[in-house]
Amino acid sequence: MTASQAVFHPSLATEPGQSYQPPESPRRTFCLDPDWRFVRQDVPEAVAPDFNDADWQQVSLPHTYNDEDSFDGLISRSGEVQLYMGPATYRKRFALPEAFKGRRVFLEFEGMRQAGKIYVNGRHLGTYENGVTPYGLDITDAGYFGQHQNVITIRITNAQDYREEATGVPFQWQSRDFNPNFGGLNRHARLHITGLLYQTLPLYESLRTTGVYIYADGFSISDRTATIHVESQVRNQTGTQQVVTLYVAIVQPDGKKVAEFAGQTYDMVDGETCILTAQARVTGLRFWDPQDPYLYDVYTIIRTEDGTADVLKTTTGFRKAEFKGGVGKGGVYINDRFVYLRGYAQRSSNEWAAIGGAYPDWLHDYNARLVRESNANYIRWMHIAPNPQDVRACDRYGIIQVCPAGDKERDVTGRQWEQRLEVMRTTIIYYRNNPSILFWEAGNSGISAAHMQQMVELRRQFDPNGGRAMGCRTLTDPATTSIAEYFGVMIAEDPARDSRRTYTDIFRGYSDQRRDLAPIIETEDFRDEAARRFWDDFSPPHFGFKKGPNDTYNWNSETFCLAAAARYWAYYSKNISNTDPNMSKWSGYASIVFADSCQHGRQPDSEVCRVSGKVDAVRIPKQIYYLHRVMQNDRPDIHIIGHWTYPPNTRKTVYIVANHCDAVELLVNGRSIGLAKTPKDGYVYAFGDVTFEPGIIKAIGYNGNKVICSHQIQTAGPAKAIRLTCQTSPGGLIADGADVAFFDVEVVDEDGIRCPTDEDRIDFELTGPAIWRGGYNSGRIGSVNKTYLYTECGINRVFIRSTLQPGTITLEARRTGLIPASITIESRPVTIQDGLIAP
Repeated sequence: MTASQAVFHPSLATEPGQSYQPPESPRRTFCLDPDWRFVRQDVPEAVAPDFNDADWQQVSLPHTYNDEDSFDGLISRSGEVQLYMGPATYRKRFALPEAFKGRRVFLEFEGMRQAGKIYVNGRHLGTYENGVTPYGLDITDAGYFGQHQNVITIRITNAQDYREEATGVPFQWQSRDFNPNFGGLNRHARLHITGLLYQTLPLYESLRTTGVYIYADGFSISDRTATIHVESQVRNQTGTQQVVTLYVAIVQPDGKKVAEFAGQTYDMVDGETCILTAQARVTGLRFWDPQDPYLYDVYTIIRTEDGTADVLKTTTGFRKAEFKGGVGKGGVYINDRFVYLRGYAQRSSNEWAAIGGAYPDWLHDYNARLVRESNANYIRWMHIAPNPQDVRACDRYGIIQVCPAGDKERDVTGRQWEQRLEVMRTTIIYYRNNPSILFWEAGNSGISAAHMQQMVELRRQFDPNGGRAMGCRTLTDPATTSIAEYFGVMIAEDPARDSRRTYTDIFRGYSDQRRDLAPIIETEDFRDEAARRFWDDFSPPHFGFKKGPNDTYNWNSETFCLAAAARYWAYYSKNISNTDPNMSKWSGYASIVFADSCQHGRQPDSEVCRVSGKVDAVRIPKQIYYLHRVMQNDRPDIHIIGHWTYPPNTRKTVYIVANHCDAVELLVNGRSIGLAKTPKDGYVYAFGDVTFEPGIIKAIGYNGNKVICSHQIQTAGPAKAIRLTCQTSPGGLIADGADVAFFDVEVVDEDGIRCPTDEDRIDFELTGPAIWRGGYNSGRIGSVNKTYLYTECGINRVFIRSTLQPGTITLEARRTGLIPASITIESRPVTIQDGLIAP
């Protein structure tokens, strides 16, 4: 393609800071999520538009049919064996207004698990198979306009043994152990309407289109200035030749314009697809940073002599990213500042107990906020590309991401390698405008140099200027070190179990091999597991964790924290705070995992899921969550591990974790137990043989004689009442059939203090237009979706899902001998017209 030099239009030279209103265009985007019909079996005859599905279940997207049977049986190294993995059928009716006739119509599915045959009005239009990436279809020629309803039918399966239809080759990542299997239309669906001259969607799978690519260079961080580049793929299906020009407007979240400029003008013939570009030097920018995750809306506008042909909005951020090797200077730099990555590795399913791997956007935000509140700034998604809602949440919360394609635990060849390449290409195209993604991961373990070269070439082709790097979790082929753009490592083998190697040996080996080439980041460490319900060896009702013969680990909440602190300090002290001139400064640390998950676990005698998380499977923090909050804090912070409600005559060691303190003091009811100045493993202060007495225990951190942080815990009295607290999205519960509200249920004493050793049954009764999803109990088979639940450490969490009917919803909680609790909320109506929700 050739294009004329951009011509600046004086009409666009409006002052920055003015409110911006994008021009009208033929483009419309509708939400397809509400009001599907579903049955958990394959119904081939349902592809007929007039098929009667009146007795099918009414559901809305995102939806999974494995929310009912996950987290419900003892876990194994192969994942959850009780999951239903087989066919299902979905149907959706909608109408296209007559006014849209003559425009293009596209379906977008952000994903589904695993594979689906998609029919529109009885016509088979496409087959989706990889179970990872978004997918698009042009349904223009199959759709009806006006009063005639359209019917989408999807015959889907999440069968474990699914094989690619054309080749008979399985997808390596279709595995419930490394990729928890939540079957269904488990992400959003959209309907896009465009004119006949339009910007394409970033949906390479099926549509083979690349959309808009936005990036910045020429940064002057101190001057808040950069050159903004925009590339937009445009297609002409008007039937005539068109002279088109690309215009760009950059707009702040408050709607005020930062910049507006014109780009290329090009003469397009009918049927042509081209890429138009625009660029401008822009001042007054706020650069995206983990400490300030500032986002802009970038409007790309296509105009012809007849007016505006298309307007597309892309939300993105501008940041400078550098990936440096070298002793003393290696690492990841954002906006000219070294950024130490600290956080977690997490399965990309990112599922919750009771609601599974399909849930509303606000819960993705809730999860991201929990990550940030633990002072983490880094998530490495594992094995497959993450959910788009998690990617966008990380953009908003300033969490740097490692984004894989699709894999399991080894390199592959032949068609399976081609499948991985295809998924990586589609993923890069869809996510290359998301500023929080800094790393593309070519494999969860080492791959060959030839394969790494192919992955790097993919990045150079589709994301050459986005400030991102291609690498692997681990590298096993020495030739790969000269090709990879970052080096992932997994120091997950405990040196205590391997007398031949020490931490120094391991770390120095990596540094000697790679220190001058690229940054080194830890990608997953500390695989150990402990459930939230076990406080310590002195707390009822369990008095410690009793390891089963097939369980690998023997931690309770307290000892889990101590082991994690030792592990973290061994890494940090050798790689970040070390002064050895022969060692590189490493770039990050990820502990596996953030949330308990129904992936493969190593506690098969005791648990219904893998309990390596810092929060449990319904996102209630464990004590290790607060440990990481302290260790990852750049400011003084302190936390007492555990509680202070013990049986009489209990004597135990009290552990306090603190950071950036010269000394830590422990007080019981105002009486000093002692002052400690030297922590164990960098963060842990131990006060031995402390006698329990009811009241208040307090930890104080000092800088010299100045108090810089403190934390206290109060003894709870006998259980008196149940307390319910509701959490919804900021706008309340929405009656769209997919929204969720959760309720924290606590047992408290007469002063409202949670009883930390309470573990007993609570029964629930729900009335109103909502679906009961319940909660779960770790270590109890068959607890999911029941109308009763046991508290754990005095608290648990239950969920409801909205229906399409708004109204008053009441939840009651009871236990004999306690004052019951009741709470009422409203579900708000949402406008659904002809099966669609307008933006």
